[in-house]
Amino acid sequence: MGATTSAQLQAEIKAFVDEREWSQFHSPRNLAAAISVEAAELLDIFRWSDGTSYDDSMTPAVADEVADVLICCISLCNQLQLDVAETVRAKVAKNEAKYPVERYKGKWR
Repeated sequence: MGATTSAQLQAEIKAFVDEREWSQFHSPRNLAAAISVEAAELLDIFRWSDGTSYDDSMTPAVADEVADVLICCISLCNQLQLDVAETVRAKVAKNEAKYPVERYKGKWR
């Protein structure tokens, strides 16, 4: 089986939403709020960790929450008629210009 494209994911998520008639609830504001909530649920998994430890038993929960964040992001792209790949590529290009390797390699500031 080949790799799934971002366009395929967008279509699958759109079909899932359409089959359930959920687009009526998917205003950009509601989806942005859902992204925030799902990201908070992802962060909650690491709440009491020291930030460096990771237990393999956490992987299923992390995978579920990452998927929830991505599904909400893709749903927002669908609602706003944004192409996921084009949107990400455009932002990476902006980041490359803003953070050139020769100045920022190995630095977080």
